[in-house]
Amino acid sequence: MIPVLRATPDVTLKPAPGGFRILAALDAATKVLGRDLTLTAGANDHTSGRHPLGEAYDVRTRDLSTPELLRLVEFLGRVLGERFYVSYEVPARPQDAALAAIAVVNPDASGPHLHIQVRRGTEYPPFDTPPGQRA
Repeated sequence: MIPVLRATPDVTLKPAPGGFRILAALDAATKVLGRDLTLTAGANDHTSGRHPLGEAYDVRTRDLSTPELLRLVEFLGRVLGERFYVSYEVPARPQDAALAAIAVVNPDASGPHLHIQVRRGTEYPPFDTPPGQRA
């Protein structure tokens, strides 16, 4: 089996440069974990924030074990760096101590998922990119 990045049928991809960077990191993560990952939200389902700009994606976590999820969060944080935000978003605090340590509680979340975006207050690519090379 070759691990791949998949998307649910309703996911709309409209990646900006930061979104392409996130998708590349997620594709690399499939190889590191040795399993498929599934996007559950792109530009769809969100009317504000980074999603409609093509700079944020949500990833299904329900089929990941705790060690896989921890490894995924660590890998994405390391590969994407400080210009990106990686969070395990949950509607309620998890009972598992390891997951509780990385969880961001959002009562409006539809379920536990990984949220990755260009960090608020930053731009990707950075402003030091010459104007003619910006997207």
